[in-house]
Amino acid sequence: MSIEERDPAQVLPQEELTGADQRAAFFTALESGPNRDLARPFGTPNWPLFGALLACTLAALIFFTTTINLGKADLNWKLTFDVNLVVGLLVVLTGVATVLPKVIKDPQQIRSQNTIASLVLLALVAAFFLFRVLNLGNFIYSLDKIELSAVVGLVFIGLIIGLATQGSVMALLVLGGFFLWWGFNIKRFGFETVVDLFTSTNGGRLLRSLTPPRWDYFAKVIDPMLLTVQTAVTATIVGVIVALPLSILAARNTTPHPLVYNIVRFLINMVRAIPALILALLFIPFVGLGPGAGVLGLAIHSISVLTKLFAESFESVKPAPLEALNASGANGLKTFRWGVFPQAFPLLASYSIFNWESNGRDSTVVAFVGGGGIGFLLQANLALLDYANVAVLLIVLIFTVALLDRFSDFVRSKII
Repeated sequence: MSIEERDPAQVLPQEELTGADQRAAFFTALESGPNRDLARPFGTPNWPLFGALLACTLAALIFFTTTINLGKADLNWKLTFDVNLVVGLLVVLTGVATVLPKVIKDPQQIRSQNTIASLVLLALVAAFFLFRVLNLGNFIYSLDKIELSAVVGLVFIGLIIGLATQGSVMALLVLGGFFLWWGFNIKRFGFETVVDLFTSTNGGRLLRSLTPPRWDYFAKVIDPMLLTVQTAVTATIVGVIVALPLSILAARNTTPHPLVYNIVRFLINMVRAIPALILALLFIPFVGLGPGAGVLGLAIHSISVLTKLFAESFESVKPAPLEALNASGANGLKTFRWGVFPQAFPLLASYSIFNWESNGRDSTVVAFVGGGGIGFLLQANLALLDYANVAVLLIVLIFTVALLDRFSDFVRSKII
C-alpha cells in the first residue's frame, strides 16, 4: 500500500480526523521522514564552492591575525595629480557616458531639449573646475611601507566577494562576519573596557562628585536653556523652508532633469558629511562668536538632512494619482500640489518634528563654539571640574528634552 493510501491526512482535513486517524497520520509522517525542502532550507550544498569558501576564510583569518607575518615592504610610492583637472575630466566623461548611449540608440536625441540642456550644464560644471573658479589644489598621497599580510588577506577577501557574486549565501555571511570583526577590532576596547566601567576608582569619584547637585546654580541655567531651545527652533524652521524646494529637485519623480537630481544630491551629501559643530566653527570667521554661528551651523546641517528625507518621501508616493493628474492636463506644479505633497505630508511633518528634537540635542554641543546656551555652561563647568554644577545642567537638559519630546508627540498626533 502506498503512503498516499495510508495517510489519512491526505484525505480529510486535520480537524475532521478521529483520534485513531491522527495517530496513524503521525506514524506515517514519522516513517516517511522530514520534508526534503524543510530539511534543506538553504538548498543542496555546492561542496566545491563551499570548500573554496572555507579555504579562503581560513587563509584570510591567518593573514589578518598575522599568524603568518610577512612583514612590511618598502614602496616609497607617491601619487600626485591636479584635482581640478581630474574632476573636470570626470564630469566630461560622465556626460559622455550618459548621453552617448542614447544618441547611438536614437540619433535624433542629440537635438532634444533634455540632451542639449544636459550637455550645456555639464560643460558649465566642467569649465567651473577646469578654469579653476574654485582651486582645489594638487592631491598628494605618499605610501612608504605596506603590510604584506594585510594585502594577502585582502586578496582572499576579494576571492570571497567573487564567491558571493556566484550566489553563495555562506560567502555573504562570511563577509558580514569579517565586517563585524573589523568593526569591533578597536585598540583599547574590549572586555576589559566593560570591566573598567564597574571597577574604575576615578569613575567612582566622578559619580560621587555629581551629588548632591548645587541647586543654587539653577537660576543661572534658565536663560541659557531657553537660548538652546531658540537655536533649535530657528535652525529647524530655516532647514524646512530651504529643504522643501531643494528636495523637489532631489527626488527622481519631481526633478526637472536627471542631471539636476545628481548635482543636488551630490551637494547635500557633501554638506551632510560635515558635522554641525564643524559647520558652526567654519561660520565663526564670518559672523564671529555667538549664537549666530551655532544657528547657521545647525541650519545648514538641517537643510542637508531634511532635503534627503523629504526627497525620499516624494519618491515613495503612489504613482497612480500622478498619472491621473497628468492625464487630465495638470502641469508639474499642480501635479506636485495635488498628487505628491498630500501623500508625502505625513512623512514631511514627522521628519521635521524629529529634526527639531535632534536640533534640540545638537544645539547643546554646537554651543561649545561660544554661542551661549546650556552647552557653553557645560563646557565651562567641565573645564573647572565643578561637577555639582554639571549635575544641575544635566538634570535641566534631560527634563527639557523629555518635555520637548512630549510636546512634539502631541503635535505629531494632531498632524499625522
